[in-house]
Parts: sequence; structure tokens; C-alpha cells
Amino acid sequence: MSGSKRRASECTRCTAFSARRTIPAVPALAAVLWIALSGIAAAHSFTAGILVVGENVEQDLAEAVRGFLLASDERDGHPNETSDGHLGGVDVQVLPLPAEATGLVQGLTGSPDEPADVVVVLGLKPAADDAASKYSRASTVLVQALLAEGWNGDDRMEGFIARYRLAYGKEPGLLAASAYHAARRLDIAIRPLDGAGPRDELLEAWQASEVGLPR
Repeated sequence: MSGSKRRASECTRCTAFSARRTIPAVPALAAVLWIALSGIAAAHSFTAGILVVGENVEQDLAEAVRGFLLASDERDGHPNETSDGHLGGVDVQVLPLPAEATGLVQGLTGSPDEPADVVVVLGLKPAADDAASKYSRASTVLVQALLAEGWNGDDRMEGFIARYRLAYGKEPGLLAASAYHAARRLDIAIRPLDGAGPRDELLEAWQASEVGLPR
């Protein structure tokens, strides 16, 4: 074989070998991109548990979920949603709690993860605080006090009452109003964080939203 033919043959083998060596990098790159995109998706979705304590838990939980959903449907909606709504510009999946009291809950379309990223507790003390302690290890727990008597006579609640009537064909009760208020607070707390964390920052933002009723 002449020198020119030999060099051509060696170059062909070299090129083929180099090509074979670069093939494994393609799946690796795809894996890196998948991980990155998954992280972005996870940051823009969270699960909110709605935990009700008290005597009429099943009825109160269904009402609380209705109020919470009303707030989650007010802003940031888009076509072909697969979540239960949005809070703070982030997809939210609603997880009603306790699980054994969900018989009357309706209107949920998402697939919530457990444990919930955030658990909103609604009820009277000390039962609410006792229930909150059971979830505090795995979730960020936010205790929402029930609204004070006369909340439905406050002018600032007229918009909520009208929207609730339109959506559900009935008057909202205390649990619906309190859950709506909690969701509005959560919307305010999450928006600058672009997600349900870090925990300390979310708790601080939640506490800062405590004063005042939603308009």
C-alpha cells in the first residue's frame, strides 16, 4: 500500500474511532438537560395540604377546599391546566386532610404528592396547634386562624362572597372564607419566592401577611 493510501486509511479509522467515542456523550447530555428541566418544573409546582380540625370535619373540609380553590383560580391561569390552580404564579395541587374526611370534597383535578410541601391548618386552638405538630417535620405548616365573627359584614369581603355565590350557588361559610383568606396570604408569600421555599423565608412571608382581610 502506498504511503498516501495508508495515511488515508489511518485517518478513516481515526475518524470512525472518534465518532464512536462521542456517542455516549449524547445520552449524558440528555440526562443533564432532563435533570435541569425537572428541577425547573418542580420549582414551579407545589402541593398544599388543607387540614381541618374540629367537630364537623368532613363538611368543613369540603367547604374549606372550595374557598381555597376560589383563590387559586383568580390569577395566573392558562389553558390545558393539569393542576388545581395557581398561587404566587406557581401551580398548586391541593391535598385535603385528613384523608378519612374527604368524602364530600369535590372539584380537585390535580395529582398531589405526599407529604405536602405546605400544610395549611384551619381550626380552633389548641386542636389546630396539636394537629400542626404532626406535620411539621415533613412539611412547612401554616396555621390559619378562623376569621372573626362578623367577617361576612366586612365590605372588603364582598368580592369573595359574590364570587363564591357565582361559583357554588350558595353562601360561603366560615371555613370557606378562612381558607380563601389563607390561600390569598399564601399567594402573597410565595410570589416573590417563586416557589414554596425556603421554609424560613416562606414562614416569614406568611407571618408578614397576617394583618388585614383580602379584597
